[in-house]
Amino acid sequence: MSDYKSIKAQIAKLEKQAEELRKKEIKGVILKIQGHIQEYGLTAQDLGFKTVAPAKKLKTGSVLAAKYRDPLSGKTWTGRGKPPLWIAEAFKAGKKDDYLIDKPEAPAAKSTTPGKQKTASPSKAKVPVKKAPKKVAPDTVAAPATESTPAA
Repeated sequence: MSDYKSIKAQIAKLEKQAEELRKKEIKGVILKIQGHIQEYGLTAQDLGFKTVAPAKKLKTGSVLAAKYRDPLSGKTWTGRGKPPLWIAEAFKAGKKDDYLIDKPEAPAAKSTTPGKQKTASPSKAKVPVKKAPKKVAPDTVAAPATESTPAA
């Protein structure tokens, strides 16, 4: 009686022999099929194969310039798609501007010369609004202002 290991070894040996025989026979089978195809003028459609349309050219988008760079590794990210771990961590920490390649220039400090005061720009200056005088009804006449004398 054979044990399990010996049967598995026999199976492996037979599978290897079968693969070697298949490789040898394939060459003859292919030559035979090619001969019949030429002899009968068969096409792929005649044999039941679907014809494949020519491959369409893929649109090659313009390459985007990198917007962020990791100072440690030098890796870059355009700002599109899923952010890599190094920039995702920076986003969470609120330090994404530290990784910008083209950092925006800091606003220049306005120097004030002594004796001059800053003035608000005209668009932001508060202009006093003159109120229209109250209209008095025509039947009511306003009495002129007189000095009143104290009653004795």
